Amino acid sequence: MEHTILAFLKFGNLKNMTDLFNNGTIYMNPIQYFRKIEDAELRGDKYEGATGIINSTSGNFKIPGIEQEFNFQHLHLIESYEEVVGNIYSLYSISSNGFPNPLDFKLDQQNERFGTHCVMIKDNAYFLKRRELHFRHGFIEYYDKKIKSGKVTLFEKPKEFEYQKEFRFYVEHTEIEPLVIQIGSLENCAQLITMEEAMSISLGKGG
Repeated sequence: MEHTILAFLKFGNLKNMTDLFNNGTIYMNPIQYFRKIEDAELRGDKYEGATGIINSTSGNFKIPGIEQEFNFQHLHLIESYEEVVGNIYSLYSISSNGFPNPLDFKLDQQNERFGTHCVMIKDNAYFLKRRELHFRHGFIEYYDKKIKSGKVTLFEKPKEFEYQKEFRFYVEHTEIEPLVIQIGSLENCAQLITMEEAMSISLGKGG
């Protein structure tokens, strides 16, 4: 299903957002970086890079070599590789994917934790054309980690992160290290604003 994107938002401190606006500096952290952060569902996510989730109701199991049978009330397992390669870059998307009517958009206050400033990218087509690397990109779909059982892709996250309305860029990279690219000034397609101004954005009539 195709969705309409009205704008992208990138949150951060003044230094980084000014660098993004003036120079188009895009800093992509490795997936492994996000798996290790503990910051109350802001950037850190131990489910990042998971390949699957198993949720099972009560049952029993045996360990090879041990005759005793063990019981469990609920089983929850995360399937993933020990190390996950690749880098990601995330933007908040004001779109029909996150809002039935994007004109009714309201930014969740939890996003204020990202920083003091915001780059609002209003010409999305212009921004997307200026990529310097080959990306896969798309909307993040959110799931209930207590219920979901099955495969998980790089474009799925637990619903605790749904307030971020993420549109993700993923680039394959064999080294677990940041990638930094510059696509040039975003002056023609974006606006640098404070987070306070971002929280009051209105896209309805007269907005």
